[in-house]
Amino acid sequence: MKKVILTLMTAALLFGVAISAAAQSKTEKRYDYTIKNLRLDKKTEAAFGPILKAYLNERKAAGDIYDDVKDKYKAAEKAGTLTDSQAKQLFEAKLESETKELAAKKKYYPEFLKVLKPKKVWYAFDLANEKMSKIEGRDKD
Repeated sequence: MKKVILTLMTAALLFGVAISAAAQSKTEKRYDYTIKNLRLDKKTEAAFGPILKAYLNERKAAGDIYDDVKDKYKAAEKAGTLTDSQAKQLFEAKLESETKELAAKKKYYPEFLKVLKPKKVWYAFDLANEKMSKIEGRDKD
């Protein structure tokens, strides 16, 4: 009986870990991927982690500007019925999103440099801005 209970508890624990990994947000996945691949010591990671999280949250907010408009017109774009007005809104949202993403990079570059050497800063931005398919292991290049 004890073996059965122990087996069930182990299975429940493993199932819970699998669910929590799947429930991880894109920002959390991006954070974990960046931290893991930078290979920082614990002290540097503790200092850099909050700065990276702030950057990723600001980056996401900037990207959401375009994503919201894109989602709004996704069906029209797919059907080929996008109007000039809708296309203009999409383009303007994309420009605003890219402008805010660039502003976030400019804002956090000196913050990253306070904790990391320039070479690591380069890699940090590179890793943090990878495609989700690569972060999730679906894209090998």
